[in-house]
Amino acid sequence: MSNALTQTLFGNQLQSTMSLESAINFLLSKNLINVGELAEQAISKQSGVAMCSKNTANIDLVSGVQIKYSTVKKSASSEYYRAYITINTTAPILCVINNPVKNEQYFLHIPYRAFGHLSGNCISILFGKDGESGASQWWHYQVGSFEELCELAK
Repeated sequence: MSNALTQTLFGNQLQSTMSLESAINFLLSKNLINVGELAEQAISKQSGVAMCSKNTANIDLVSGVQIKYSTVKKSASSEYYRAYITINTTAPILCVINNPVKNEQYFLHIPYRAFGHLSGNCISILFGKDGESGASQWWHYQVGSFEELCELAK
């Protein structure tokens, strides 16, 4: 399956053989995988809760939750790292935050009452200068594992 786009971007790498895990990590490193969709499908599968149709406003799973994914990045205006979560919903948010600086993932369950009064379309979750999770109010909503997050999807 070679076309002008893949040939231009990958060149001779198209002939490389690698494991599925390596290929996914390679594509993730180039931001070529829709990780939001990956999070939605993984949480749906693990929880056993069906996904909504793509036209459904405000929620991703039929249980009435919104799923968000974010990657920790250094802020352009400071030396601190941040993750941004859009809050364009009235549903509780199940959030997966990937931290490539520390090679960790964090899971948050943020109820609507925690962000519904805010103006704007996203919240900023602060991390330290070294990528360590910070003292942001949003850490009060952290859950211990992916499995626990998926239980909250039910």
